[in-house]
Amino acid sequence: MSFEEVIVGFDVRVRFERVPGFWDDERRDMYLLNPEVAVPLSIDEAVWPRPDSSLVEGRLEVLTPKFASVEDALAGAGRDDVVVAITQWRGPGEPELPAGPAWPMKVDPAWERLGWDVVDGVFPSGISNCQYRAEEILDWRDRWGDRFNAHHLFDDLPTAFAWRDLCGRRVSEHAPFSVMGLYLVRGPR
Repeated sequence: MSFEEVIVGFDVRVRFERVPGFWDDERRDMYLLNPEVAVPLSIDEAVWPRPDSSLVEGRLEVLTPKFASVEDALAGAGRDDVVVAITQWRGPGEPELPAGPAWPMKVDPAWERLGWDVVDGVFPSGISNCQYRAEEILDWRDRWGDRFNAHHLFDDLPTAFAWRDLCGRRVSEHAPFSVMGLYLVRGPR
């Protein structure tokens, strides 16, 4: 079976230092398998917001536009914003996200990989935005909590694919999930 990582777009997010402010203890307990992670990141904008995201009735309003080129994302970013590349692993049977052609089409080796996310489209993240029931959280944390990196993403691609399959069964209303990469193109200046 052959898989290929392709860029599906670029986006602008709030700087890392602002992310913990979106995560109180109650939210961490309901959504993170490793609640000790200081800065959870995700392709899902409800987990890692865009600078222009806003709270609507206590919930983050999720925006979905992406930039088709790294140049457009850099031009659209403010001085304190983070620019990221979003990739998808595509192969036989994998859903393709509706995305226009992105430029560049391949990951630049100079970009820092933040980790692998598992998502339904770009929302929700099966890692950090599918609430766990109280009776299942301890078991899931025991089995999976130590597999996440400093951003509550996977560093190991086979583990990300295994989580994708489990997520599809656990949260079937959002299946199919995809394994997607999150790369730091430019941090705040």
